[in-house]
Amino acid sequence: MKYSALSDIGVKRQKNEDNWAIVFDKDDNPIGFIIADGMGGYFAGEEASKIAVNGMLPVIHKCVEEKLSSKDIRQLVSEQINNINNKIMNYSMENLGGLESGTTLSLGMIIEDNLHIIHVGDSRIYRIREGEITRITEDHSLVSELMKEGLISEDEATSHPDRNKITKALGFENDFFPDIFIEQILKGDIYIFCTDGLYEGMDDQEILKIVLSEPQEEISQRLIEKAKQSGGTDNITVIVAWM
Repeated sequence: MKYSALSDIGVKRQKNEDNWAIVFDKDDNPIGFIIADGMGGYFAGEEASKIAVNGMLPVIHKCVEEKLSSKDIRQLVSEQINNINNKIMNYSMENLGGLESGTTLSLGMIIEDNLHIIHVGDSRIYRIREGEITRITEDHSLVSELMKEGLISEDEATSHPDRNKITKALGFENDFFPDIFIEQILKGDIYIFCTDGLYEGMDDQEILKIVLSEPQEEISQRLIEKAKQSGGTDNITVIVAWM
């Protein structure tokens, strides 16, 4: 399996609050991909996303190495998500005077021919299959809810004044539990894990074009360059994995 990964501060932020990781087995094969986009201010967001990423590392190792069933994965993930959520809230209380901090979390772990996905927030996981790109996670955001209700169009969502408001994230008392589901992997699939800094400045078809036309070793760099040319107002993190 090949992969390309990179994180960038963007052109307007003073600090990168994203965190990410690629998890390997004992034979150095990639078994998991994690991204998290922190929020809450200068140090708060960075710490929240770090807590989330570090907290899921042992979960991925256990799930993959022991080939846990879907039921056992859901139970283990549920317990750890609760632990991570409490840890972020405790950090906020002890270090930020109770000010809120939080983070998105999107990850995929490979067990045999399946990608087990845990997702909360508005970071995204895409799949490219047979030349077509599909967004396989749902944004937990206000504009996503408005679109589902038919109140705004997708074009209107890109410029909506509340487009950065998310409705679910880690670090809060309510609405933090992630979507958990399984995606079957087919030979030749490409998966893209990214924070919103990547897709805010370009649409899905632009992402697809870059991934299919640029050399694999340069994909992440090219995607980030394009995102920065299109605005780069947020931190940008991307992992591309060829199955």
